[in-house]
Amino acid sequence: MLNPTFAEVKLKALSNNLRIVKKLTRGKAILSVVKASAYGHGAVTVSKHLIKEGASALAVAFLNEAIELRDSGIKAPIVVLFDYENVSAVVRHRLIPVIYSISAARELSKEALKNNLQIPVHIEIDTGVGRVGFKPDEAVKKIIDINSLHGLRTEGIMSHFSDADLRDKIYAEEQLKIFKKIVRELKKIGIKFKFTHMANSAAILSFPKSHLNMIRPGLMLYGYSPFDNNERLMPALSLKSKILFLKRVSAGTPISYGRTFITARESLIATIPIGYADGYSRSLSNQGEVLIRSKRAPVVGRVCMDLTMVDVTHLKEVNEGDEVVIIGKQGNQTLSASEIASKTGTITYEVLTSIGSRIPRVYIVS
Repeated sequence: MLNPTFAEVKLKALSNNLRIVKKLTRGKAILSVVKASAYGHGAVTVSKHLIKEGASALAVAFLNEAIELRDSGIKAPIVVLFDYENVSAVVRHRLIPVIYSISAARELSKEALKNNLQIPVHIEIDTGVGRVGFKPDEAVKKIIDINSLHGLRTEGIMSHFSDADLRDKIYAEEQLKIFKKIVRELKKIGIKFKFTHMANSAAILSFPKSHLNMIRPGLMLYGYSPFDNNERLMPALSLKSKILFLKRVSAGTPISYGRTFITARESLIATIPIGYADGYSRSLSNQGEVLIRSKRAPVVGRVCMDLTMVDVTHLKEVNEGDEVVIIGKQGNQTLSASEIASKTGTITYEVLTSIGSRIPRVYIVS
């Protein structure tokens, strides 16, 4: 491997997490969310594994993500959540776009008729996130219009929760009520959907009545929960590196840019080949930790673009080339993506999806 820093992805953990999804949702269709390179885990390998393990379909954000999966040989249904601008690509790659615009639906209809095809589509209702989707007061009329277009098959209808990760489900309950009312109204006039879906990972874990007949697990597939109880989920990704360089310095030595850390004693400083260009946040300057020889070692000084320095003075027999764990387990110590998120004032999703493209992904099968 040409880069000493790498992300190790355990496929066994993905299998475990998908089994938990199945157990919690009892036979619902599983639309596995693999956008943003499968939350930083690598979309192609992860997607192939999830399909092999029983996922019904895959969801991505944009067309280029879907095309990457098709080009890798994946034949499973792929739902594109936010991007249908290139209608010919949608048709050519047999994709399922999510529709929230009448004009886009008409363009897709034209392309379908030109190719003598029926394009399956899912329609999104904005029940309270304020992003894409038809507003509730216009949804029925718009969907009637879409349903009348030739060449389109209205296969699914969906919405998205704003705060299903809260214990208080008052707002989520209201969103679900709005969504179900629209589905009922459409059913009364003969418009039915093969799939109705709203539940993300948080709702799968804590809001069973929202499971409907399809669910959209994302974060939990990768081993993390928005709640304290993780339901035996297994984090699939570890981020590892090696000590690139060791330097013993005297007291009063400044470390890294801006001299934000100055040694208070004679210290042994290790340089690690990972930086903010790799997704290791600059916010971890002087507050992050890594694992070396099964102990925590503090980040000292500012995180650089390519390098990070840690104080290893307290460690015995540390050597250049020793393993460094940035996310994951070493001995009886664990550093999770959630802990890093807490230290940097963000969410686990951002930590995982920020792991850069120059970090190779290594897949562990057994």
